[in-house]
Amino acid sequence: MPGPRPSVLFLSSDARRRYAEDILAALALPRGAVIQFRYESKYVVPSLQASIANMSVIGRRAVVAYVADVETTAPFLVPVRFASVADAECAADMVVFRLRMAEYTDLDDYPLTEDDIRTEGRRYLDRLIEVNDDRYYPATGRFPDLHIRDEPHRRPGEETRDDPQHWLGVARRLARHPTFRDSYFIRIDEPVLDRGGPVPFDEQGRLTLSDRRAAKLRVSFFTQSYSEEGEKVLSCATDGTFLRISSDDSYDVELGYDSVEFWLQPVITTFDALARVSVGFSQERPDVPEVNAGFPVLVHRSRTRMLTRVTFSAAGAFLVALPAILGTGFPMYVRVLFAIMGAALLSVSTVVIARGDR
Repeated sequence: MPGPRPSVLFLSSDARRRYAEDILAALALPRGAVIQFRYESKYVVPSLQASIANMSVIGRRAVVAYVADVETTAPFLVPVRFASVADAECAADMVVFRLRMAEYTDLDDYPLTEDDIRTEGRRYLDRLIEVNDDRYYPATGRFPDLHIRDEPHRRPGEETRDDPQHWLGVARRLARHPTFRDSYFIRIDEPVLDRGGPVPFDEQGRLTLSDRRAAKLRVSFFTQSYSEEGEKVLSCATDGTFLRISSDDSYDVELGYDSVEFWLQPVITTFDALARVSVGFSQERPDVPEVNAGFPVLVHRSRTRMLTRVTFSAAGAFLVALPAILGTGFPMYVRVLFAIMGAALLSVSTVVIARGDR
């Protein structure tokens, strides 16, 4: 079912390696995660810059697309993913957009072969330039309909049946271009708690995990042109201080399409801490763009555990002091028993409950 038409178009090109890797990251990130797109002011349509000034651009629905060979007679264009504008600001002669990732584009009705994609790309770019007063703007709020579909009514944490197929459809079309012909595409599913459902991202694109609650991160990968030559590694990394990988943190890739699971283990802390997860794919091909996608993780101190520790500490301290309060009028064995009970509670508080604080 077609969703609401996006009101902003963001094009990322092959002009620089970083731009191509931004597309790989946008395709890889889980729903709700945030990515930054940067443009020189001259490449952002003036009406969109005005909406940044009055903040009306925030929350607008957008579509991210890859474009290449713009100056040729056969440009290459593939819609990649829907998003919403989480934030935008102008800095000197640059405009920075923070985009919250949403659904993958459904390209079932979009051309599949390179020649057909280029034919559609030429037709679309001609119309795009025409509606923008004969100017080419990679970031614009005025653009022709791409005639692509999505599923906008999906609830947070709910993966639709077609999510993997839509991702694969985008990856296969991107792989038709020489820039991505030998690239690996990855897809990071929304993290899932070890004893619970998916963990949604907050408005800032951060994932929140409570200490001692592990989360599973499932990562799929695909390449159009697999070769056994050279080392290929899929890896997951954290800061190692507040968030650790409790599973293997790397995977030697020997297939063209597969999935692997990484486990994120928050470290018990005495305060809330901010960490970061990065998932990357590397191969011994310096000429091939590599994906490196990541998102921040807020390790949230368990309030229940903190309250339990305070309670045990207070009760233990009281019982240890109780023999002195009672005085010599009470039997010795009663005072010793209170002291032992208090020491036991203090031990539980400082050793068992607080384990992992350091």
